[in-house]
Order: sequence, then structure tokens, then C-alpha cells
Amino acid sequence: MPGLRLFLPAFTLLLYACASDNTNPVATIADLQEKTALLEPQVSFDMSPQQVIESYQALIEVTTDNAHSADVLRRLADLELEASLDNKIAENIDYQQKGQQESLGAIEGYQAYLKLYPSRSDNDLVLYQLSRAYALESRLQEEQQTLDRIVDNYPESRYMDEVQFRRGENLFVLNQYAESEQAYGDVVKRFPQSQFYEKALYKYGWTRFKQNKNRDALDSFMALLDFNVEAGKIDKDKLTPKASRAEQELLNDVMRVISLVFSYESEQMGLSEYFNQAGNRLYEPLLYQSLGDLYLDKDRIADASNHYLSYVRQYPYDLFSPVFHQKTIDIYQKAGYRDQLLEQKMAFVHNYDVATPFWQKQDEATRKSLRPTLKNHLHDLATHFHAQARLSKKAGDYQVSADWYRRFLKSFPDDPDSGEINFLLAESLFDASQFSNAIAEYEKTAYRYPKHKNSAEAGYAALLTYASLTKVSDASKKNELSRKRIDSALRFGQQFPEDKRAPLVLLQTAEHFFTEKQYQQAADVATQLTDNQLANRKLKKSAWTVFAHSQFAMGQFSLAESAYITLLSYMPKKSKPTNEIRELVAASIYKQGEAARSTGNQLVAAQHFSRLGSVIPESPKRRLAEYDAATAYIELEDWPKSISLLEAFRKRYPKEKQLKSGVTEKLALAYSKNGNQTKAAGEMIALSAKAPPARKQELMWTAAGLYEAAGESQQAVAVYKNYIKAFPNPLDRAIELRYRIAEYYATRKDQKKRSYWLKEIVKADGRGKNQRTDRTRYLAAIASMELIQPVHNAFQKTRLTVPLKKSLKKKKKLMERAIGAYSKALKYQVAEVTTDATFKLAEIYHHFANALLTSQRPKGLDEEALEEYELLLEEQAYPFEEKAIDIHVSNFRRIAAGTYDQSVKNSLLVLGKLMPFRYAREEISSSFVEVGE
Repeated sequence: MPGLRLFLPAFTLLLYACASDNTNPVATIADLQEKTALLEPQVSFDMSPQQVIESYQALIEVTTDNAHSADVLRRLADLELEASLDNKIAENIDYQQKGQQESLGAIEGYQAYLKLYPSRSDNDLVLYQLSRAYALESRLQEEQQTLDRIVDNYPESRYMDEVQFRRGENLFVLNQYAESEQAYGDVVKRFPQSQFYEKALYKYGWTRFKQNKNRDALDSFMALLDFNVEAGKIDKDKLTPKASRAEQELLNDVMRVISLVFSYESEQMGLSEYFNQAGNRLYEPLLYQSLGDLYLDKDRIADASNHYLSYVRQYPYDLFSPVFHQKTIDIYQKAGYRDQLLEQKMAFVHNYDVATPFWQKQDEATRKSLRPTLKNHLHDLATHFHAQARLSKKAGDYQVSADWYRRFLKSFPDDPDSGEINFLLAESLFDASQFSNAIAEYEKTAYRYPKHKNSAEAGYAALLTYASLTKVSDASKKNELSRKRIDSALRFGQQFPEDKRAPLVLLQTAEHFFTEKQYQQAADVATQLTDNQLANRKLKKSAWTVFAHSQFAMGQFSLAESAYITLLSYMPKKSKPTNEIRELVAASIYKQGEAARSTGNQLVAAQHFSRLGSVIPESPKRRLAEYDAATAYIELEDWPKSISLLEAFRKRYPKEKQLKSGVTEKLALAYSKNGNQTKAAGEMIALSAKAPPARKQELMWTAAGLYEAAGESQQAVAVYKNYIKAFPNPLDRAIELRYRIAEYYATRKDQKKRSYWLKEIVKADGRGKNQRTDRTRYLAAIASMELIQPVHNAFQKTRLTVPLKKSLKKKKKLMERAIGAYSKALKYQVAEVTTDATFKLAEIYHHFANALLTSQRPKGLDEEALEEYELLLEEQAYPFEEKAIDIHVSNFRRIAAGTYDQSVKNSLLVLGKLMPFRYAREEISSSFVEVGE
């Protein structure tokens, strides 16, 4: 056709260009989705698809007949559309581009056709194909407009079912659910035979669900399930093999959505209420299962269980009721809801056991499938109430458990497990202390039922129950019971000769003796079992247990230790009972140590205590044993051994608190006795940390002395400092320690710290009040004298220079300080210090007088002025010389009081210089005469 250009790519798989519209309908939208729309050609040509397209293009160019041109133009567009379908999905990008060109060419062709022939009656086909082309190019809006034209202009179009389905799909994607609902609804209502009916019905329900039209959505989904029931694809509780995999996925999704709706509407409407209104369905169990699974996925335990039970209530005689009832039980069991689990197990038995109407209505196949579950619940209920009764110890509770056991036996008297249940009934009666009835049931279990795993056990239990019954019976009946027990034992031996538990009689006897505290008899009987060839390891283990415990109880600890060690060979290396026996080995060893210690045999005691740790290293008693071993060696005065043990103890148990102080105290003693004073002192200091005050004071004092004795002066001083801080009283000791500290710093030539502690002596004595002693005053006095010396030295070193006024002021100030300090020293009234202080005072005055006389002379004085200046200095110095002479004379006169020391001698020498010799000689002579020298 002139003027119309169409681009038609090659490589199409469709070779049916000449097919008639009336005999071969074109492909539908389903071809796009499922790739199933390959039209079967009615006429084949031995030519490629591209050649067919090119032929049609040439035909259009030469055709002048309008009517025929229209058909050619439409057929060309159809070919291009079909070719594009294959090329679009090709992996080769060139083919994909060709496919796009072909689909665009098809669109242009259809548009040209509709423009040329807008009124043709079969234009619905052209519009249908155009909509497909738009869909292929993802031109959704134009596709939708084209589909709307078909609906508006061709309401009776033969493509209407697919048109409406596609409109519904597009509107659904656009979230226009109301319009989508109308489109799907038209397919559902008008085209029940359409291939799109089932999917339309499915999406019809979804549009309603999206609009919260839950009841309408349910009706749609149920209709879809009904449709598949009729097709034989859904059974009562499952999908049938007739449903394809895709159909199964769709149906499962339908059931999932139905379940969602009911989960949302659970408070307003359940499945049972819905079907009561809408009518019952074959597939109700399937939906009940689906909704229950949904509840469980969301952990809605209560909803799931109530939902399943609603089926049970709705259909009490339906064969699926016990199935859903069991699901409820499984839910409660998994969730750990013990009360609800018990309640529903009881309800299950009451609803379905052999005496119920339900059981009577079922066929044998159903009964057979139900028996195992029913048996399990009866067994669980009986054992539960049995266990409950054991906790409560109430007779009524034991009766309940016995009733459940009897119900099992009544329901299944010939069941292979009935013998076992009868055994549990006997156990329940035994626990209820109904020993006589229990014996009857034990013996019935052992001898009247076919052999089962507890036949011999029941016979043996009867023997044990006789012992229990004997204990609670009157003395008059005990002989008869003993006879019956012997009969029962004989029967046991006859009925079960292969049973290896015959030696249990011996063991029970031994255990009985042990329980009655008849330990020697228990040990004797147990000994018969330990070498018995019929006794297995378990029995021998029990025999060794009785033997070992009996020896321990009798105080035969050496035998007990040996027996416990043998017993361990019958036990696993690691277990709680093994640990308990190992601890009894340790106890036996410790008891042997205690026994040796009580008899005064400290060496043997120490050896037992010491070996406990090597035999049972993990025992809690090891600490105490090793501590006691060290104590024993201390008693033996074996100091190196005790030190070794105590040091090892401390290293092994660094966090030990209870024995910590004891270890420290013993180490202090051992170190001291062994000549290690420094370590002994260290232990005492450690002890003092938490000792009461009096004890702490003693320990610190002793520790300091030990440090001194060991030549560890620095450590001793550290202790002295802490001692002074902790115990400032008594004053004399505290001051004495300050003096020792000061003396220590003197040896270290640390004058600064020595001066500090000398000052501390003076201050402490000054605060002492009535606690002061001659010694404290003496130490304070000599300390003060030493503390004055730096001032005295500074005074002496200060020269009087010009200008005299300035240097005189400084020297005089130092003199006053020294005089004040010496005056305070005099107040201590310590003879030695008094003499020395007095002499120093005289020296100060003498020095000051001499300093004046020898001071620097001003420059520029003439002879007369200088003479006058020196006379003036002599006048100023004279009082100080007189003061010095007076002090020295006073000091000298102390000889009359019987005191003569170096200070007095020094005073005499100074006086000889200060006074005319004659005066001095006369004074000295007269003074010596006075004292008889």
C-alpha cells in the first residue's frame, strides 16, 4: 500500500500466513503468559517466515483492490506480531531489537487498518491484536484503552472473556480493585466455560479481599474450591493427583487466603459458623487444617487449639475429629501447656475410647488407626496421675491413677502391653502403701500374663513388697508374711530360672541389715556377694557399696578406704555417684588421720592427711587435710616440712579465706623457729591486717623487732611508722619508735627526715600531758637540742658588718630564737640537757659580745673617732659578757650539787678566759674545797 512503511524483522517460527480468520482464531493473551499460543497452520509453504512477510509487503505495493488490501494489511500486521513474540524472548540482543521493530510495525499496521476501515464488523479482532501488540511493548495505558474500546463497541465479541480478564489483570496491577472486580466478575458470570474462568474466579476473590469484602471474597474462593471438587482435584483432606503442580499451587494459595480471612474475622465468624450458613463442604477438614497451620505459623496457640476443637464440637462422630483433637494435644504439648494438655488427653479418651458412641460408629479401619493414640493417652494419663500421687502422697490421687490403669486394662485386656500396664497398676498400689493389693497385682503380672519384659521384675517386686508389708504389719502376722515371701521367692526361682537376679535376695538382705544399722551382718552378707559368680557387675557394685558403707559406719576406715577404691572400679570415671564415692575415699583417709592424731601419733596423722590430696586431688577435704598435715608437722617441730606444706597450701589455694589466717599464723611461727626472721615478720604483718587492736599491736611490735633482728632496718621503720599511726598510745613506746626512726635516718644521712621525726618527738611529748615520763622528756629534750643547732649555727655564722644596724638586727634576731629554744629545752629539767643548754646560752652571750667587739669598723674614722667608737662597742658588749660569765658561774656552781660533766669543765675553761686568772683560780679553788676535791 503506497505511503505505508512497515519494518518487519526476520526469524519467526510462525508459518501460517494464509490461515483464514473464520477457521483459525488468532492467539490470545494466554500465549504471552504461558507460551502456548502457537497456531497450527492449515497451509504450509516451503519458505521462511521472513519471506512470507516480504511477500505480503510486495503484495500490498501492487494490490489495488481495497477490500483485498485490507485483508493483506491485517495479515501482514498479524505476521509481524507473531514474529515479534519469538524474537522478543530470544537470548540474542539483535533478535530482541528485531522483535521490538516487528511489534512496532504490527502496531502501525493495525492502527493504519483501523484508520482505513473504522467500521468493519470484525474490528474487534484487530483491536484485540492491537492490544496484544501494546502489551508486548508494555504500553499499558494504550493497551487498556484498546481493551476498553472492545468492551464498549463490541460487547458480544468472541474475545470478550479474555478481554475482560486482561482488563482485570491490568486494573489489579494499578490497584484499581473495584474496576478490576467488575472485569473479573464479568468473566465469572458470563463465561463459566471459558479457559479464563478459573483464574478469573481466583482473581475475583482477590479483588474482593483487597477491598476488605471478606465475606464476598470467601464466597468467591469457596466457589473456586467447589469448581475443583467437581473436577475431582480436591478430596476431603487433600488435593488429588488430578491437580497439576500449577493448579496445586493456586489451590494452596486459595486456602491460604481463606485462612487469612478467617484469621482476621476470628472473633466474628469461624469456619464452623460460615459453613453453617453457606452449607457444608467436602473439603472442610482441608480448610480446618490450613487455618490451623496459619495460626501455628503466627504462634497463635490458643486460636489454633480452639479452632481444631471447634471441628470436634461441630462433628463429634466424624473420623477427622480425633485427628484434629490430637493436633490440639500436640499443640499444647509443644507449647508446654501442661494443664490444657492433661485436660485434652482426658477429653480425647472420654470422646473416643472403646465404650463411647464414637467408637461404635466407626469401621474397623478407623478403630485400628485410633488404637495406638488411645493407648498412648491412657498410658500417659495413668502415669501422670501416678506421678502426681507420688508427689501429693494422697490416697485419693493414688486411686485416680489406679482407675486409669484399670481403664486401660478394661479397654485393651488382650493387648500385648496389658502385662506392662498391670505392672504399673501394681506400682501405683505400692506407692499408695496398699502393699497387700500391690503384691496380688505384682504376682498377677508375673505369673498370669504371657511373659513380657517386666514379668520377672514384677515377681521380684512382689518379694520386695513383702518386706514393706512386714514392716507395717502386726508382729503376729510377720511369721505368716515371711512364709508367703519364701513361697513367692520359690515361685520366682521356678518361673524365671534364667534370671540372674537370684543373688538379689542376698543383696536385699544385706541392704536390710544396713538399713537396720546391723553393720557387721550387712558386711558379712555383702562379702558373700562380692565373689559370687552369678552376680553381675551391678550387683557386685551394690555389694561393695554395702560393705564399704558398713565398714565406714563401724569406724574401720582403712577397710572402708580399700572397699571404696574397689567400688570405684565398677563405676564410670566421671559421674555424680562416682564423685560421691571418691569423696568417701577422702573421708576414710581423713578419718584415719584423725584417729592417729587422737592417739598422739602426729607423724602417722600427718602422713594420712598428706596423702589425701594425692589419692583424691579434687576432694574438698584436701584443703583441711593439708592444713592439718602442716599442723601435725608443727607439733613435731619439723619446721622445714611444715613450711613446705604451708607454702604449697597458699599457692594451691590463693582464694582460701577460712584457713587463710591460720596458715599465716603457722607460717609466722615456722619461719621464726626456722630462723627466717624476715619472712616471719612478713607473715605477722599480714596477720595484723585483720587482727583485733590488741593482737594487731602485738603482731606489729613483734614483726618490727624481727625485721630489726634480721637487719632489715628499712622494713622495720616502715612497720614503726604504721605502728605509730595505729597506736599512738602508750606514749613512751610511740616516742621511743619515733626516736628509732630518727636514728635510722641519721644512719642514712637524711637530715631532713631525721629533723621531721625529731620534731614529731617534741610534738608528741608536748601533747602527752600526764602520760609523759622521764624517758619521753629526755628524748624530747635531746631532740629539741639537736633541732636548735641549725639556728645556733646560723647565729654564729652571721658577722656584724657595716652598716652595723642592719647586720646587728639580723644577728640579734637569730640570737633571740636560739635563746628561746634553749630556754624551752631547760624546761624539760633533764640534767644533761640543762647543763648543755645553759652552756650554749652562755656561749651565745659571749659570742654576741665578742661579735660586737670584733665587728667591722666604719671607714673614714680618725684616731679619736675610732677610739670613741670602740669604747662605745665595749659598753654595748659588756652586759653580754657579764651575762655569759653569770651563766657559766651558775653552771660551774652546779658542782656543789654533785654534778660534774663536760659542760661544767667547759664553763671553767671559758671563765678562765673571761675573768682575771686570779679571780678564776680563787673561785675554782674555793669551789673545789666545798666539794672536798
